[in-house]
Amino acid sequence: MENRISFSLTEAEQTQLNQHLNSIIAILQPKAIVLDAEDRLELIKMADGNLPFTEKAIGYMDSNPNFKPDFVSKEEAEVDLDAFKLGKQFLTVAQQVESILENICVLSGSEAYTAALIYYKNVKMQAQLKQPGAQEIYEELAKRFIKKSSKKKE
Repeated sequence: MENRISFSLTEAEQTQLNQHLNSIIAILQPKAIVLDAEDRLELIKMADGNLPFTEKAIGYMDSNPNFKPDFVSKEEAEVDLDAFKLGKQFLTVAQQVESILENICVLSGSEAYTAALIYYKNVKMQAQLKQPGAQEIYEELAKRFIKKSSKKKE
C-alpha cells in the first residue's frame, strides 16, 4: 500500500495555528452578518465581470450626481465596494488554506480508512481460520457494517 502523505504538526504548531485562526475569527466576528440559504438565493451576485461596471457606476455618482436617486448613498456604495474587494482578497487566501486542509483530510483519511479495511479483512480471514483472539476483534469491527433497518418495529 503506497503512503502518499505523512502529515503531522507539533504541539507548538497546532497551538500557533489555533491562535492565528482564533485571531482571525475574533477580528471578523464582530463585523460579520449571517445569511441563510434563502438570503443567498435572493441577493444579486457581484462577479468578476461586474466589478469594473460597479466601479465605473459608483464613479459616475461623483461626476454626474444629478442621475443618482436620493435613496442611493454613494458613500455606502463605496464602503460596500471596498469591503467586497478586501473580502475577495482575504477569501482567496482563505480558499488556499481550505484547499490545503481539504487535501490533507481527503488523502490522509483515505489512507487511514484503507489501512483499517485491509486490517479488518485480514482479521475476518483469521477469524474464519479460528485464530485465537481474531473472532472478538472481527465482531467488534463488524459492527460498523451492520445495516440498520429503516422500518420501525411495531
